[in-house]
Amino acid sequence: MSAVKRLSMELDGWQAAWKQLEAFLDRLDGVADQDAPYVQTVCALLPVFNVIERARRRAVGIALAPALASSPRGEGLPAVSVGSLVGTQNRLPGVEELEFAVGTIGTDSDGKLTGEAVLSSTVTLFAFRDEKHGGEVAVRVPTYDFGPLAASGAVSDAIDAGLFTTDQRKDAAESGVAELGTWTGLRTARRAQLKTTSETVSLGSVLDGLSVSSLSSAFDAVASGAAARQGECLADRSVLLQAKATVAEQGAAPELTDALQRAADSLQASATDYGAVATALQPPRTVIASVSGLASLKTTLRRADSPGIPGQLSNELTTLDIEAGKGMEEAVAARLAYPDGPLRMLRTLEWSLRFHWVFRQRWFDARNRATLAPLLRQVLKPFCDSLKRVLAGQSTGIPLVGPVLLVKDTPTQATALSVTPTVDLALVQAGHVAHVGGDRPTLALVLGWEVKGADKRLRIAPLNVSIATDAKLPGVAGMVRSGAPVDGSAVSISTQELLDGHAAAGPQADGVVQELIALGAKLNLLLGQGGGAIGLVPPAVAAPYPGQTFKLLPPVEVGATRLFLDGQPVASTSGSSKPVQVARPGELLLVRGADDEGTWWQGVAQVDTVDIRTGAAARADDEVTTTPTPLCCGDDEEVVVITLRDLQLPKALVRDVTLRRDFKGFGGPSLATGVMLPIELDPGTANITVQDGGVTKTVLRDPELRAATTVLKSWLGVPT
Repeated sequence: MSAVKRLSMELDGWQAAWKQLEAFLDRLDGVADQDAPYVQTVCALLPVFNVIERARRRAVGIALAPALASSPRGEGLPAVSVGSLVGTQNRLPGVEELEFAVGTIGTDSDGKLTGEAVLSSTVTLFAFRDEKHGGEVAVRVPTYDFGPLAASGAVSDAIDAGLFTTDQRKDAAESGVAELGTWTGLRTARRAQLKTTSETVSLGSVLDGLSVSSLSSAFDAVASGAAARQGECLADRSVLLQAKATVAEQGAAPELTDALQRAADSLQASATDYGAVATALQPPRTVIASVSGLASLKTTLRRADSPGIPGQLSNELTTLDIEAGKGMEEAVAARLAYPDGPLRMLRTLEWSLRFHWVFRQRWFDARNRATLAPLLRQVLKPFCDSLKRVLAGQSTGIPLVGPVLLVKDTPTQATALSVTPTVDLALVQAGHVAHVGGDRPTLALVLGWEVKGADKRLRIAPLNVSIATDAKLPGVAGMVRSGAPVDGSAVSISTQELLDGHAAAGPQADGVVQELIALGAKLNLLLGQGGGAIGLVPPAVAAPYPGQTFKLLPPVEVGATRLFLDGQPVASTSGSSKPVQVARPGELLLVRGADDEGTWWQGVAQVDTVDIRTGAAARADDEVTTTPTPLCCGDDEEVVVITLRDLQLPKALVRDVTLRRDFKGFGGPSLATGVMLPIELDPGTANITVQDGGVTKTVLRDPELRAATTVLKSWLGVPT
């Protein structure tokens, strides 16, 4: 079996391996999407209950401590320790209780259940750097809503004091039906354990204990307390309005959104009353010298503490407590449903991915080193060797013995050469270069051979034959005639010809030069300038303006047929002894820039022609080329116009657009799968970043990779 065939089969295996992992990730994303409305609701309502508890403290002096901070998947939250999950008896039940309910229950040395909740630490497996995920998106498991867990650990007695006790778990395992505790029930039980002390009194009770004969300093605590509660009420009002917006997006019942609005209005009224008290108690505090004035102030403060019945929550907050409780119960029950609630499924998939990833990563690494990389080197080495020989003016190395001629006229872009039937093609392999003579000479990149009846054919990359039409030129434009020799004879190509992109012998021989340039550019695209992870270094083909990056006038639209340079490069930096253009026909160049959303892309452009034209002349071609000339090009102003054969970009580039040759190439795994794999799977594929407004952003190379895999598959004879 040929190396090309083995590599093709290996690519199939790699694509299947990645698709399996991708299906796993898609399944995880799907379950996360199912859980999203419920986790949004839970994380939006927990702050609401914190508000209610603060109102309870203002009214009666005691309340549960705030729940743990939470956000969907812990986004934006710092890492926490297991210790921060402990000691919850005086705290509002939070998202940690849901984790205890779906987490592993601990066992002792005899295998007896202990009631401990065992949680795994959060681990970052990898980060995406592809078009689908928009760049650097880290995959962390498990994604706790209280934030990443710094280290694995157990929380003592958390199971039996929570939503899914040991006995309930046993019953569920035996019957398949689970009866879970309720979030409201857990909160009520914790409230019942709160004890009042002499210090747990409302602010109004403190003021009630004072009289006009009290020292002025005795009112200090009331003044500062009222000011603090005014700010607290206003902040809590904002919390309720934000929660209203969030739960409304999740389709919350109108009763809940209405209760949130009414409670927010009630808090505004309380803030006004607290503000009035705080203002009245500012020096010189004349109000405390009047019995009636002090009595009115006490009434205002009692109303601020308890807008309804003294010592109780307001009707608005009581209603909110009921309606928010219903919403929380529904969301918690949905997430914890046994056995396939989305939170349960999500954790199961995350824990599975964590272990599956380790073995898949090892497979990718071992398979790449043992099989993929050696095969890529074996298959691509003849391409590099042939290019090196041609550049050195040596025989191309194709093993054709005796006179071999074309037996059919062959047009440009043909993918086969019919040759002398008696020739032995057994030793010809992909990557050999054939010199095709005649009046329109060129080089043909051979990809294999085939026999069809009496017809022997060299399978080739699309043939590049000069299409120059000057009547004085020999031969037929765009065609190699029957009888032209096909061999491995040496060609002499100067550095100046490579810089020009044209043959010194005349336009009829441009195919030789331009095919050589195209082959070098494609190898750079695959392997990178100077080589890369695959271990092959493509021969360097002389190029004009070495090492330079050219600014392009934006925008560069999807499928653009023309590019416009922003200014003209200095001729003295071209590396040539005479004026040359920035690019050559058939050459591949990189196009990089940012789209209108600030995402950076890098694609590949294939050059057709390069001209220096006036703005007026360029605009005259607008209707024909479909890519309009930028408005900034004045009629008499000269602009470099690059006409393209192809440009693949998913989004229009609107700023900081550049044309460049700094190819980095790709590692074998990304070439094999056709995916910008996480760097943990393919460290050989460079992660390119740019500074954009002080922020480091990843350049999405997916369009460039698609161009590279298209080249590789075409060379292997695989459909693209």
